[in-house]
Amino acid sequence: MQKKAIRSLLWMQALLCAMFLFACSNDDDNSNAPLPKPDPKELKVQVAADTKTNTATVSVANAPAEASLSLVLDVERGKALDQASADKNGTHTFKLPLLAGYEQKLKLVVKSGATSAEVKNLVLPAAEEQYADEQIAQGLQKHKWLSDQKRSRIIVDHTSTNPYHMFVNTAVKHFEFLPNSKFTFTVSSPRSMTFPNGKWSVKNKRVDIDTRILLGPMLLRNSRIQTLTEKEMAMLTEVDGGLFLLWFTAE
Repeated sequence: MQKKAIRSLLWMQALLCAMFLFACSNDDDNSNAPLPKPDPKELKVQVAADTKTNTATVSVANAPAEASLSLVLDVERGKALDQASADKNGTHTFKLPLLAGYEQKLKLVVKSGATSAEVKNLVLPAAEEQYADEQIAQGLQKHKWLSDQKRSRIIVDHTSTNPYHMFVNTAVKHFEFLPNSKFTFTVSSPRSMTFPNGKWSVKNKRVDIDTRILLGPMLLRNSRIQTLTEKEMAMLTEVDGGLFLLWFTAE
């Protein structure tokens, strides 16, 4: 009996030692496991549109500090509409105009060092096309219009080989909408030339212009009038697959 008791005691001691060693082994494995990393803050973008003032804000939060931010028109050949840097808290608010007759589908591109991220499906609604055909026809014929290159821009690049970037951003242009659908296009810089045999029309609040440049015909189609006053005029016009925002002042 005594021998059996001794064997049982030894067996229990061996079992306890094995359990102790197994527990220590598990503790060592857990100590070497990496600690869970906290989830980074989710990039947040909020769009708010005011149809009374025809403006919109795009507010960015939780971006990397001083990251590069670009709002890009999210269509084929779409251009950046605005660019900025986030502040030290990773925030920034863009302010953009709503465009008459054109819904703007945007994406936010965030770049910080070698990393980048995009937020898509940001939509600015179209502003109302407020001018009737008669108002447009009368307003355009009241003045000869001088281009404002600083405010004009290409927002969707064109598919032509013509140097339309010079037409939009460099050339000093004069548009003259004459009676009987006649249209005269004049360039006064960097070269002086006049194309007097153009035509124009307005239908369903959209203006079409048939004219030419030195390299050949130029058609401005489906032009949406953004503003038309005694002092200024702006149109969003389609040219060879591109979309140009052209600003003018009354001469």
